[in-house]
Amino acid sequence: MPALSPKIKEKKAAKWSQAITPDLYAGESIWAFVNAARFKPATVATAITNARIIGFTHFGQTTDKRILLEVAGDQIRGLDFSTKGGLPHFRIQTDAGEVDFGSFDANEVDFARHYAEYLWHNGIDPIAQQAAMQQRQEAVAAAGVRNAWLRQRNAIPVFGTAMKDKWWDDISRHSRPEELPWFVINSGMEGRLVAFEDRLLISKKGFMSASLGGSRETIFLYSDITNIEYNSGFMNGVLEVLTPSYQGTANHDYWRSSGKSRNSASDDPRTLSNCLPLIKVTYREAQPMLNEVQQKIAASKRTQVIVHHASDSVQPAGPAPVTGLADELAKLADMHQRGILDDDEFKAAKGALIARMS
Repeated sequence: MPALSPKIKEKKAAKWSQAITPDLYAGESIWAFVNAARFKPATVATAITNARIIGFTHFGQTTDKRILLEVAGDQIRGLDFSTKGGLPHFRIQTDAGEVDFGSFDANEVDFARHYAEYLWHNGIDPIAQQAAMQQRQEAVAAAGVRNAWLRQRNAIPVFGTAMKDKWWDDISRHSRPEELPWFVINSGMEGRLVAFEDRLLISKKGFMSASLGGSRETIFLYSDITNIEYNSGFMNGVLEVLTPSYQGTANHDYWRSSGKSRNSASDDPRTLSNCLPLIKVTYREAQPMLNEVQQKIAASKRTQVIVHHASDSVQPAGPAPVTGLADELAKLADMHQRGILDDDEFKAAKGALIARMS
């Protein structure tokens, strides 16, 4: 257990330690907890480790949400515990300026000074320092990749309301390396439809999708989609992606389930993973792109016919059925008429057949 300042109880310190231990570097250990805290950013206490001084909260879900302030041991240039508003503040001087870790009780000043000065004068633990440098390099590299993606996103057509950074972040998580969406239909708080070259993504987050604190994100491969429908009233409508797993059963509108809770409304388009509530104006703007999606869906289901050219040195295993050129051409024409072969495939197959049988 780390050393505790006079105002911290062991039970509370155990909770803090459990919360931030996953955020520590390899070789980093907590020396002491100090009751210094502040409102903005909202920290609950300050930890002094063998590598840095940390202002943290135990409520966040990720490291960047838990560790809100930090100063590495080799960045400390001075300590200041002067009083402000009747209470001393735990301030660290750095080359980039002062970092205020918040106010705390006067009885804790000597305790905080002891551990902060020890870190300042003795430096960072070598193992923790190496791990910190590696983590910083990885963070810089990741930031570079993300920034490059953010710069390129400006070229992506967006239909509907303006996109927020957090929504772009959701899309980037579903993108392959160096992959950008083809276009985005944004219905704001209702969710988004994102088109890639081989798949669609419907992404919904928050209260409107009955996933408070979570999300509903569903991928639809073009080869699995049977149809895309849009059902509307005077102004509002619903875009629905149909697959063997998601069958359209009714005209999904906004008000049919208005008397039910989000999770109880089985036909509410806001909660259905394959539906996107969408105003008619936005649908019409995006309709040309959706027509191209329909073409990609059809192309993904088209039967591929491969014409093999037999080598002169290969002998048939047995007698082949006797058919004439006219019969074979008739078969190809029938396949073309039924849509199994498109125009280019039909021409190529016909040319190969005439060359082989001539």
